[in-house]
Amino acid sequence: MKKFVVLTLFISSFKLMAQLAVADSLVQLGNYQEAMEIYKAEPESEFKLARVYTQMGAIYAALDSYQEGFKRDSLSLQPRLEYARLALGNNDPVTAFNTLLSLSAEEPNNATYQYYMGKTHEELSHDDDAISAFAKAVSLNTSYRAARMEWVKLLIKKRRFREAILHVQPALEWYPNDIKMNSLIAQSYLGAKRYDKAIEHFELLFNLGNDTEFNRKHLAWSYFNDRQWQLAIDNYERYTSDYEKEDALVHFIMSQAYLKLGNLELAQDYIERAIAFKTPELDQEFLQLATVYVRQGDYKNAFYATKRAKREKPEDDVIGYQYALAADQYYTDKSKKLEFYEEFIRSYPQSTYQDIAKARAEDLRKELFLAAKK
Repeated sequence: MKKFVVLTLFISSFKLMAQLAVADSLVQLGNYQEAMEIYKAEPESEFKLARVYTQMGAIYAALDSYQEGFKRDSLSLQPRLEYARLALGNNDPVTAFNTLLSLSAEEPNNATYQYYMGKTHEELSHDDDAISAFAKAVSLNTSYRAARMEWVKLLIKKRRFREAILHVQPALEWYPNDIKMNSLIAQSYLGAKRYDKAIEHFELLFNLGNDTEFNRKHLAWSYFNDRQWQLAIDNYERYTSDYEKEDALVHFIMSQAYLKLGNLELAQDYIERAIAFKTPELDQEFLQLATVYVRQGDYKNAFYATKRAKREKPEDDVIGYQYALAADQYYTDKSKKLEFYEEFIRSYPQSTYQDIAKARAEDLRKELFLAAKK
């Protein structure tokens, strides 16, 4: 009798294994509905059913199946990790955190648990904790590329650029043409104002075929800050041609680059474009236009451009002083010059330019007095 019972149990177990093997094969072939019917009919298949629901995008059904499975088996590591990942993807970082916390306590040297703990902290806006978790994941597995990427991204977000450079470099030693890692180190060098190194990596990205709006614009900006004016202009030209034709800031920077090259005609052309594209505040653009006019010796238009800048931002004492200075250069009548300095002194009593404006006003009064005596 005992032998018969054992044999019966063996046959039942064999049939169950065979059925589950069939269901597993159906899952591999993408026949989820047929596989689900088998799993539902077989005991202890909650986790397998949850995985099928996950494949189908039925997230809540998958979560329910995991929870049913945990009533029977709350200790298995893989289903708990899968459950945490599913909760995290379903915008439930608190549930993910609680599950991952217990997993990490049981397996503190598991890099994957640390990685997902980092992702969970990030979703909870605990950036410093996320940085620590990603750093630990990388320390446990130095080739953990995803953890290193998330780590470096957060360091960039926190403006810890030198650390970001330090920690992205090992990945590039292994794979020098890794597009994402080159992008991260280029951004890090840009933030650290090491423009020559940023240029090196942005140029490599283009050589690797990664011609994006972000890369083109920031390569141009790097060349500009590296004082390579013509290359900055060339890349901004590509940017305006391929991506954004009416970016006022880009045209403003191009005007500055042309001014550095001494090409006053194009400097004027591009600052006028910037003015046409930008609204409503144009104070800096009009000051730039005034600078171009001064370099051309056109003090009349420099005065009127500064006047427009002051109209855009009348509360700015720097612009107010520039307006008085432009009037000083434009008008020949000393009494007229004096009016502008006196207006500045009245309008901006707290300005750091008060002393220099008062000194100039006093000089003009002396000149007018001496002229009157004659």
